[in-house]
Amino acid sequence: MNANCFVRPTILILVATLMVLCGCLGRSQPTRFYLLHPTLSLQTGEAVPAKEGLRIGVGPVEIPEYLDRPQIVTRISESEFQIDEFNQWAETLTFSISTTIAENLSVLLTTDNLFIFPWPGSTQIDYQIKVDVIRFNAIPGSKIVLETQHTIFRGESREDLGRYISSFSRPTDVQDYEAIVSSMSQLLEDLSRKIARTIMALPKEDTPLEP
Repeated sequence: MNANCFVRPTILILVATLMVLCGCLGRSQPTRFYLLHPTLSLQTGEAVPAKEGLRIGVGPVEIPEYLDRPQIVTRISESEFQIDEFNQWAETLTFSISTTIAENLSVLLTTDNLFIFPWPGSTQIDYQIKVDVIRFNAIPGSKIVLETQHTIFRGESREDLGRYISSFSRPTDVQDYEAIVSSMSQLLEDLSRKIARTIMALPKEDTPLEP
């Protein structure tokens, strides 16, 4: 019997297998991208007019190295994390945290003069808010946790006006990333409110810069 009778079916099987594999690869799960977002607006009546016109610099924001990546990181246990290739941040997490806090503070302190680190050297600010994120992730189906230390500096002199430890959490019973990111944004609202309160509680003689 001609050996070609065996070779041709083998080739056909290999080709068919490759086509199936290519088809499976072509149907891979699409990557989804998410943004943190401010959860306050002027319509909510949250404004505090006593410090109107403040110039606030937000940043730098420092995050743990394991969070400093495009993929969204969730916590499976105290020592195990999941890095999801198909659910990612649409921009760097540090920038997203900074802009979200800034927009919340804009409402809480009734000012449009918010600056994201790094700002030009000639920029005059009344207060700088440095945020060190200690923990910011979700245990899907359990809770979402934000732990930070924020420091308030006087604008020009860089005088340290106080350091504040914060811990916030919200329960979650879902595995959905959109819901998780929404809850993370709400935790940043909690932090923004505390930052606003600490600024409002500064001594009256610590007045803002003249325009």
